[in-house]
Amino acid sequence: MMYLIRNKTTNRLLSILLLFATIFFMACEDQGEETNAIFGDEEKSAYEAEESAEKLFDVIESITNAAIQVSDGNSGGRSVESDDPELACAQVSFEGNVESGRIEINFGDGCKGPDGKIRKGAIVVEYEGHWLVKNSKIYTVLKNFYIDDIKVEGTRILTNISIDLEELVYKVEIIGGKVIWPMEGEKEVTLTRESDRTHTWVFGDGLDDFELQVEGTASGKTRDGVAYTTEIDEPLIFKSSCRGNTIYLPVSGSKTVSIPDKAEIVVSYGAGECDNKFTVEIAGKKKEVTL
Repeated sequence: MMYLIRNKTTNRLLSILLLFATIFFMACEDQGEETNAIFGDEEKSAYEAEESAEKLFDVIESITNAAIQVSDGNSGGRSVESDDPELACAQVSFEGNVESGRIEINFGDGCKGPDGKIRKGAIVVEYEGHWLVKNSKIYTVLKNFYIDDIKVEGTRILTNISIDLEELVYKVEIIGGKVIWPMEGEKEVTLTRESDRTHTWVFGDGLDDFELQVEGTASGKTRDGVAYTTEIDEPLIFKSSCRGNTIYLPVSGSKTVSIPDKAEIVVSYGAGECDNKFTVEIAGKKKEVTL
């Protein structure tokens, strides 16, 4: 009799344990499905597209900043040499003076930039007025320009809207921005981007020591053709010391990426470390991404 009682008790315990195990695994499976649903293809495409475009255009900004320094120390039409790593592998030609001019950075058929990526084609920088003076403008035009096998197109316009020289403030627009990846079969893989932002430069001991604060909006279509908009919630902070180590992403700040009929995507960049990591949050679920 005792054996039967023990046997029934044991069977009951096994049944209960099996039930708990089933519930546990179902919960884990449901959580996995929920996470996959939250971080779905459209959301993943949206934040990856935004970060890819952010990083590529930040590289172009670094090249533009290096090029504009050429105008301060040169005059007349000539080829010039620069110690700046962003220009080191390119042929740089300059014509004009400190007030207006044209700088062409030609990477030819390909040369390795400081980040180890191959740059091809040319970037032309034209400016009206000295870059420190209010209402001066800097135009950056991409001419068949590639980073590795990714083509980047568009025009970037900087307008100096500073009140004084304590902080340099620029209105920054990207017009007709496009990122084109290699063909996937017969499909062209393209991202588009327009942006209207404000860049505030806060300098330390010299022009090579600065912190860049970025605010504003951007919009476009992801490589899957999904429309998105981006609004910066907390200023994105870039540091010259990080760019010197070929880290082009912000070190702190956050922004919200929105796509139609989907939960908002919040991208956060941490607390000041130089790295290519950021955190993505959707509907309270978070994950860290390395670009």
